[in-house]
Amino acid sequence: MKKCIAMSAALLTLGTGTAHAEPYQVTLLAALPEFNGSLREGVALYGSIDMGINYQTVGGKSLVQTQSGGEWTSKFGLFGREDLGGGLRAEFNLENGFLANSGAMQDNTSFFNRQAWVGLNSSTYGRVRFGKQIGTGLPLFVDVFGTVGTNSAYTWLGTAVVQTPKGFGYNCDLGAGATQLPARVNNAMTYLSPSFAGFSTELMYAPSNVAGQSPAAAAQGALLQWYDGTTYVTGTYNQVWGLNGTSGTSGTSGTSGAGGTGGTSTVRNDLYGFGVVVDTGKIVLSGAFNQYAPKLANDGIARVYTLGTIWPVGRNAFRASVVYRDTSGVHDSAKNPAKDSAFGVMLGYDYTLSKRTGLYARAGFIRNFGISTVLLNNNPLPTQTGSTAPELGTTPVTMSLGMYHNF
Repeated sequence: MKKCIAMSAALLTLGTGTAHAEPYQVTLLAALPEFNGSLREGVALYGSIDMGINYQTVGGKSLVQTQSGGEWTSKFGLFGREDLGGGLRAEFNLENGFLANSGAMQDNTSFFNRQAWVGLNSSTYGRVRFGKQIGTGLPLFVDVFGTVGTNSAYTWLGTAVVQTPKGFGYNCDLGAGATQLPARVNNAMTYLSPSFAGFSTELMYAPSNVAGQSPAAAAQGALLQWYDGTTYVTGTYNQVWGLNGTSGTSGTSGTSGAGGTGGTSTVRNDLYGFGVVVDTGKIVLSGAFNQYAPKLANDGIARVYTLGTIWPVGRNAFRASVVYRDTSGVHDSAKNPAKDSAFGVMLGYDYTLSKRTGLYARAGFIRNFGISTVLLNNNPLPTQTGSTAPELGTTPVTMSLGMYHNF
């Protein structure tokens, strides 16, 4: 899952404490050489292969398919570090996502689409990284399904993957220029401070790389977090610029990292997040709030509320999450005020065969209300008769069975 990589900026860097059992989510990090202690210096190859069978239905149409990445994103990567002495290390990470059912790249515009950064890590002064990396949004493990790109209600509702007559976009029901901060940000520069009394902060800046564009940034943000070995609390604030007139297009998600082209107006989106995770090793409880506010007249605002839990019992783990997205100030195609909300549920069961191999089951749905047209598990909604506009009031449903192996 993506959550394991995201923890580098949270659980481990803040310390795991000494008075509590090891948090359940920290044990998942053993699959990654950055965290499992096996690599003091050198280069390590790692990855995951995840395959499953998926059933989906929406609007009376159903689909049975093989699906990659139901529990862990199928990927391979290289992580390296060099000890420079005095508590200073050079580090890098290159990571590619692929589809295990076909062997195709996850993103045909970028080979190392998940990680491509180099940086310095000091035990005294903190950590800096340069390149494509996880940004300063809420850490991905706030979602108990790890915001994996398939079986997660939070992935689709939290980022609001909305279908329109012209295609798909993030938060594009809010209006022109509305967008989202990608989980992995191009051209990013980040600084993570050392931990003091459990507190640390991370700062991010990502230029647009477009000459003459104002502002020069495609995204920028900050994250404040606190961790005591059991309870993790974080607050985030980010600004990301979307194209005016091409809503749902993020300047940090393209191959060049551009927030637009020369002379194209961009819209600032203010993104606020707050999350709490309590992980005793015997149970995980998680809650989060996100607000997305594009700063353009007549655009709407979205708020997302999330609750989740993981209950590990021996080799078994039971997961559940509920997500609710509500909006205000949204208009329909006739420019009239409209109701626009959605509710999602995801249930899961994991069975661990070994430290590296496991089985899983997932089932969930998203219920759209008003003009909401949020997808689930990348399954397009049916369209209205004689139109490319998606049907309203749909309830996409998904169920998956699969297995994974980490190496």
